[in-house]
Amino acid sequence: MKRLYTVLFCLIFSFQAWSQDGPGKTEAEHYAYAKKLIDQGNYQPGKTILEKMMTMKNASLQPYALMLMAHANYEEKNYTETVKNLEKIETSYPNWENKEEVNYLKGCALVKSGNLDQALVSFNNVKSEKYQDYIKTFTTQKASDLTIDELKPLSEKYNDNEILKLALLEKLQDQPEDQVDKALLEQLATDLGISIEKHVIRKTQHKDVYNIAVVLPFFIETTDGTALRVKNEFVYNIYQGILIAKDYLDKRDIRLNIQTFDTKRDSAHVREVLNQEDFKNIDLIIGPLYADMIPVVQKFSSESGIPMVNPISKNDMIIEGYPNSFLTSTTSKTIGKYLGTKLRKDELANLELLPEEDSIRIKADTVEAYVIFGHSTKEKEMAKSFKEAYEKEGGKIAVFQEYDPVDGFNVAQELFDPLAFVDLDSIQYVRDSTAHVFISVTNEVAALSTVSALLSLGTVADVYVPEEWLKFKQLSYAQMESAGINILFPGWYNDDTYNAKLFVKKYHEQFNNQPSDFVFKGFETMFTFGNILKEYGNGFVNPLKQNEKLMKGYMQEAFNYYESQDNQYIPIIQFIDGDLKNMTPPQFEQDY
Repeated sequence: MKRLYTVLFCLIFSFQAWSQDGPGKTEAEHYAYAKKLIDQGNYQPGKTILEKMMTMKNASLQPYALMLMAHANYEEKNYTETVKNLEKIETSYPNWENKEEVNYLKGCALVKSGNLDQALVSFNNVKSEKYQDYIKTFTTQKASDLTIDELKPLSEKYNDNEILKLALLEKLQDQPEDQVDKALLEQLATDLGISIEKHVIRKTQHKDVYNIAVVLPFFIETTDGTALRVKNEFVYNIYQGILIAKDYLDKRDIRLNIQTFDTKRDSAHVREVLNQEDFKNIDLIIGPLYADMIPVVQKFSSESGIPMVNPISKNDMIIEGYPNSFLTSTTSKTIGKYLGTKLRKDELANLELLPEEDSIRIKADTVEAYVIFGHSTKEKEMAKSFKEAYEKEGGKIAVFQEYDPVDGFNVAQELFDPLAFVDLDSIQYVRDSTAHVFISVTNEVAALSTVSALLSLGTVADVYVPEEWLKFKQLSYAQMESAGINILFPGWYNDDTYNAKLFVKKYHEQFNNQPSDFVFKGFETMFTFGNILKEYGNGFVNPLKQNEKLMKGYMQEAFNYYESQDNQYIPIIQFIDGDLKNMTPPQFEQDY
């Protein structure tokens, strides 16, 4: 019965829309009104007017009406009808001036419906530069979802398409070495003009004692753990954390042999170190830290199969293209992807609790996200990966805007206007009360300007920000608590826990000092990867990335490397009664 009422409502609304538009109106006026409805998201009434309009005598705007109808069907995810509308334009108006737009939208609809083959035919007819970045994105995303057997014929058919070749090459490189079609791999590399890195994923071995190589720029003669002040104190702090983790793991029957190697910030010296006899039996490399040293160890790790982990970096260049490389931290891209995926997943889960015809569900499915991002690479990467992940699952982006350094407050306030309270007959309501806001900004001035503009409107939207906001001197914790701001903080831990207090006590007793953040990072890296070695052995690379379960940290609550090489577990924290609280506590399948 509810479905019948919904259908009747649509029919009545469509009739009223046509009546309001009026049969006496011109073709252009009909088109303008239909476009207004469709721009507002009223697709069905808009399409009804367009269908009526195309039956008018002496009609001259039919290709424009069909194009608008195609856009409406595309937004409704009715990709079959979208393609039909566009093919009618191609057949009836082959010389239409906007045929590039037709080919582009047709290609997008075909990709969405799963037909990359025919989509590429349409995309190949698009020559305008303004569409090329979008076409590359659409093609790359779809190609990454295909199997090797699906990509091979497409790569052969569209021999000049580098995106398909690159996707196929990456899929081949991910295969076990004994299964790779090496001839095809070499041919693809030649066609693309790139060199194939040799990546060895070694077979695992469980050992009584695991050998850990700590490859850091010590610049000192001794690393016995007793020095308090050295040239690179932060490096020594990392090492101190590693030493304490060794003691903790020893009590859990995880035996480690820690060997130190000083890089001296000299790549030639690092090569000599890696060629030492001691390195033949290494099970895990921790380090190096500096960008000029990392490629040397990356290459060695790839060719030897010995995994490496960087304890402090968040740079995805360390792990991209190097399957044996890991980060203890989380990259900017992962943060954005995680938030976009989580928010959309939560939306869809909430929708499933409501009947399909329920008006509340219909309204809830119009949730939109507002994204403001700063000028740095990190800020832009977070925003872009959020947008891609959110839209991939059907989420809608209302605003995607770089911060305006000249008039940031006023521009942001205008962008956030749909989130403002509106008075209607003495009743206050918010036009877009279910929105999400992601402020991908780490500059204090820009952040304060943006959040001030948002809060000045009295919005009730959920606001998400990076961890850097905790360092802002002009934004108090009380203000963040009052605003209910959600903070994305990958490395967060509760310093009031028993584990944290015990660690600080032990460090103070051993080194007569307070531990720095680098001490915590060194400790958590060794503690986590020590447990990984125990569970998976020294060939942990593939089984670690194939396991979805969360792993417990010691002070940090969890780690997860499912289909990744950086930590995928990201706490979202808020201030509650003056203290930080994890709003997304981990759910463990089993403990260590």
